[in-house]
Amino acid sequence: MRIPPSGALAFHQAVAQSDTETIQQLRQQGYRPVALDAQGDSPLDALEKRHDIDAATRVKLHQSLLASLNTTAPPGYTKPEAFHGSPWGFEILRSGILKGGVNDRKGGSQSLEGQVFFSDRTKQSPNDTETRPNLRSKPRVYAKGMGAKITTVETRSQIYQLAKAINRTSLSSDAAALMVKTGDDLPEAVYQSLMLRLSANNLSLTKETLESVAAQLIPTDIKVIDNSLTLSTPQSTELIRTALQRIEQEMVNGKMPYLNLLNNGATVPLVFGFSKINNLKTHQISPLTKHINRFSYQSEDHPLTGSANGGKLKEIEVRSLADLATLTLACQAQGITLPTDALIRINPTPREKKEHGSKAHYLDASAIERFRHALRDPEREDITSLSIDELQALNQRWREKVESGSLPIA
Repeated sequence: MRIPPSGALAFHQAVAQSDTETIQQLRQQGYRPVALDAQGDSPLDALEKRHDIDAATRVKLHQSLLASLNTTAPPGYTKPEAFHGSPWGFEILRSGILKGGVNDRKGGSQSLEGQVFFSDRTKQSPNDTETRPNLRSKPRVYAKGMGAKITTVETRSQIYQLAKAINRTSLSSDAAALMVKTGDDLPEAVYQSLMLRLSANNLSLTKETLESVAAQLIPTDIKVIDNSLTLSTPQSTELIRTALQRIEQEMVNGKMPYLNLLNNGATVPLVFGFSKINNLKTHQISPLTKHINRFSYQSEDHPLTGSANGGKLKEIEVRSLADLATLTLACQAQGITLPTDALIRINPTPREKKEHGSKAHYLDASAIERFRHALRDPEREDITSLSIDELQALNQRWREKVESGSLPIA
């Protein structure tokens, strides 16, 4: 339920009258302060424009509009007003900054590159009468890094999984010969051709055996189209092996998010929640349906500690305790500390919400520390010295420990 039966502007009226009791009653009944008035202002905007109240009243009204109704949230905790989702969440935490244009271009005729985007409490389309309905869901989608392009996190993770697995088996294949245009710079040509072959396939290690995947994808022969060079099978195999090792190493060295690396190629999406950010710009995209979508952004890098325009980090959302275990391992392996003044929000799956009525669970700094201590492996105290293979094995053990239900989170 979003709009109260008493009228779309019920929250606006309560804000104008400094009536926190009515606001709290409406919210307890399941209604949300999302309606926009004739000027396009939400109840939060109306509160911001009031200059006839003192600071204490303003805080109480803001608290009543955005206070979390979740019993696991700390008393007085208010919901974020802007969100940013990314599969590069650990890199963001390590740098302490949201940066525009760090990763590969998204592409698209209407794409706006090199900016820092947020999902905030504004309207999604010019004619909407409510704030955007997918405030958290859109950032969650972006955080998965999905897409078929060779530069997306999803595709790079698949490439990494395949290259790593094939590098640990023998090449014995009936796959068609690898075609390269010319013998000039042959190692680079083989590398590029293999990248395309690994990315443009529908094979999955979860559905087929490694031997089957390798046999279908990776040849043992290379054919130079301009016939400037003829290669023997051993020469071809060596070039292919070298290219596959380069592909795997490039992913390890930063072409793939560190959390994906620890999780053996599986994405660990993070969604960051911030306090209100002022002076955001708007970018509009008109898809084929002619339904205009508006996106809020800023051109400047955004510190997690906030800027002159606001936007202090309030929470970090993960999908599960298992994903939190991977994030915890990443922080320990790289010597990074999670912000102590931000909550961890564990978002249940749609199935858990539907079947069990599960709600998000919040962890504060003390709960996160207890969780970290419960994960501790006495035999692996010096995590910073572990190799990638050892870290991946430890990550799998930690995730299994969490998923078994034997680890406390309170």
